[in-house]
Amino acid sequence: MGDMFNKIIAACRSLYRAMSDELRLVAADGGILLIVAFAPIIYTSIYSMAYGSEVVGSLPIAIVDSDNTPQSRDFIRCVEAGNAVDVVAEPTSMHDAQHLFYDDAIYGVIYIPSGYGDRVLAGESADVSLVVDGSHLLIYKHIMEHVVAVAATLGVELMVMDFVAKGEDAAGVQDFAMPVVAEVENVYNPQLGYGTFVMPSIFIVIIQQTLLIGVSMAEVRRARRGQKGLCGAVVTVIGRLCAYLLMYATTSIFILGVIWQLFDLPFVGRIFDVVLFMLLYIAASTSLALLLSGVFRRREAPLMLLLWSSVPILLLAGVSYPREAFPEWMYIVGRLFPSSSAVDAFVGINTMGVGLECVSSELITLLLLLLCYTLFAILLEWRGYYRK
Repeated sequence: MGDMFNKIIAACRSLYRAMSDELRLVAADGGILLIVAFAPIIYTSIYSMAYGSEVVGSLPIAIVDSDNTPQSRDFIRCVEAGNAVDVVAEPTSMHDAQHLFYDDAIYGVIYIPSGYGDRVLAGESADVSLVVDGSHLLIYKHIMEHVVAVAATLGVELMVMDFVAKGEDAAGVQDFAMPVVAEVENVYNPQLGYGTFVMPSIFIVIIQQTLLIGVSMAEVRRARRGQKGLCGAVVTVIGRLCAYLLMYATTSIFILGVIWQLFDLPFVGRIFDVVLFMLLYIAASTSLALLLSGVFRRREAPLMLLLWSSVPILLLAGVSYPREAFPEWMYIVGRLFPSSSAVDAFVGINTMGVGLECVSSELITLLLLLLCYTLFAILLEWRGYYRK
């Protein structure tokens, strides 16, 4: 019994020594410290500021009114109402509006042709042309939706006025003009902001990528020697994993507790669920980093190779591209990265407020990746002792 207790104490001391050695190695290297301690905070802050406005608004446009009638002025006043667009110019011709458009002074042009008022008064269909910069999808969508909404609203009002002038009941005409009234309530992202949509996924990928780079740089600096004996390799790998788990747990607390609240990003999940998920995800990402760290022999290599892979990994997680459009083999490759399963789990727990049981498949995938990558990392550490 005494020998068993002494072995446990010795193993705990070895584990603590491996953990403290890794922490000292990171603290002694400014480059590694910048990557693993400050880069997640810096990148998260920069992306949060970039998407801080959430939605586009007050977009500058121009209106060319070739009709110049009370009806066309009514249309212009409706376009100017609200904060969606800002009518900054009313040129007299499309030629002048074209110069403003090509000089990037405006993002769109509304053209009201001559005869618009006469067609409206006659109860006929009146056309309005819209030219929008299609190179910016969000700007294009925002201006298009606003102008279409204005045209639809004015169309209903004109239809109601026409029926009332003929002696019809106003309430019945309103029901005829709009037979279906849609009431839309946006769940999980009330303002339909891009930052609320994309920041949880970016945060998850930042955690993984900085871990891959930082751990690989530390391995190059360490000049891997490996451990004689399988038990020594197990203690070393687990100790290093605990070291990075401690560092990134502290960083994640700061990001979710300070930056998330500062930029009003969604946080509706239960604290226990978020903590448990983050610990599992950080551990899985660290085990992958420990496994891949033996590939690199030069300090600059992990930074050059892994930094450019952030965008493909973000795409494989199904954030900016529909996952259903992926080939099956690409989807399987994406599952090998902890971030792919973690994005779904974090969005569910943190943004949608679901429990751990609703993301059990993603958590099981992360657990399996953690066990597999840790096992292979231990074997590589053990073999490293016998390698020249």
